[in-house]
Amino acid sequence: MPLIDFKKYPFLKPLEEELKKYAGGITLNDLLVSGTYYLNKAKERIKKILSDEELEPYEKIKDSILVFYTTLYLIAALDSDFLKKKFVEKEVELIEKNLLNETEETILEISKILQVNVSHENLLIKYKENRKLLTIPFKFSMNFIDYLKNTKEARKENDAFSLTSRILKDGKIFLTKEEISKILSYKVKDMLYESINISKVNIPEEIKKFAEELKGRKTPPCIINLLNKNELNEIELSVIVTYFINIGDYKNAEIFSKDKDLAKKLRGDKRIKYIVYSCDKMRKLGLCVASCNVLNPLQLYYGKLE
Repeated sequence: MPLIDFKKYPFLKPLEEELKKYAGGITLNDLLVSGTYYLNKAKERIKKILSDEELEPYEKIKDSILVFYTTLYLIAALDSDFLKKKFVEKEVELIEKNLLNETEETILEISKILQVNVSHENLLIKYKENRKLLTIPFKFSMNFIDYLKNTKEARKENDAFSLTSRILKDGKIFLTKEEISKILSYKVKDMLYESINISKVNIPEEIKKFAEELKGRKTPPCIINLLNKNELNEIELSVIVTYFINIGDYKNAEIFSKDKDLAKKLRGDKRIKYIVYSCDKMRKLGLCVASCNVLNPLQLYYGKLE
């Protein structure tokens, strides 16, 4: 059985399993109380996410599994749709790159842990392009029903996953390594969103306290300016409502929207998240009123993690 490198894929190993390395039923909170390493690494990673910097691969980080879970819980505790979206996008991007470099056997093992039923195949499709004979290796397949279940989002976003673009034979959909890696990355995306849902996770007390210290709770000048206006145009109204939704103030979001349907739409869903425009976009729209030295107004509310 191929050995999965959990340092590269820390989300595949339950936190409880990793903590068994330590004697006496120690918890993540115990480790956080005893030192600042994990919280500092989590803060450093979130700063890079906010700044759109390249993330350090987990396999290069000491105690990567505990760093991952500390980061995960800190993102949940900060409870910002803006941060959650950025976090998931960045992490999934890294994961997909790693999957593309794995052996076929390792991908099958990862699929099992993710509860995605995948079979190994060796179907070669040959075709001509510009008088050259090319070959596409389909190394994997999924049962037709499993394919439909695991590609709902992929089929909405990418025509390559639509049924009309697939090879169906004997009840199986055939897939390349790149395609199965993409499907698994969507599965991981769902897992991460579920894991940072503050209502569904038990966040260690030390992380809760750390999150409160990081939060700036400062209303951005551009938002204050809009709140002081007597009338708002459609774009300005959307900015205000989205801002309140992003900071978790759904009551004010509905009050300002004067339309529950608008507030509901801007709250988005698991697939789509609406976030406040970046500062660059706000400047282009003429809505920026101060030089705050941030990339997005939400950074003032949630802190710059400096």
